[in-house]
Amino acid sequence: MTADELFRWLTLENLSLTAMQAALHGNEARTTECNAHVEFQLTPSAVEGAVPPQFALQTRLTCVGTPVRGVPGIKLFDLEIRALALYRQIGGEGLNATDFATHHTVLARQLFPVLSIRAQTLLQDLGLHNIRLPMDLPQQLNQNPPSSGPVVLN
Repeated sequence: MTADELFRWLTLENLSLTAMQAALHGNEARTTECNAHVEFQLTPSAVEGAVPPQFALQTRLTCVGTPVRGVPGIKLFDLEIRALALYRQIGGEGLNATDFATHHTVLARQLFPVLSIRAQTLLQDLGLHNIRLPMDLPQQLNQNPPSSGPVVLN
């Protein structure tokens, strides 16, 4: 099983936002030049007893704004979006939870832009019109072994 096969054999059946929050930390957030540190986490699981096989990805996108200059460690803003993506197998051999856990990061390219656009809207709602979040992921994704927990993409 390869990542490309996994991508071709699954279809995104549902994507639902499960939590959203955003907050400014002080009035200077709108006027201070800042960096936005973005993390994207994916946690895979199988849907037991589903026929055809179904798989779930718990996703979490976080963004923390810090000043470019000045006191390090100060947060100007933060946001978090959590979502649940459900995938259904539409082709190929029977997939199992191990195959999905091994290659699930290939689906990040499908999910990240959707959540990034939603995060950008939240930032604009806070009056942070000068922050631009990435709309795509780096070509090489840092992947931990499936048993070590969520994959974090920076």
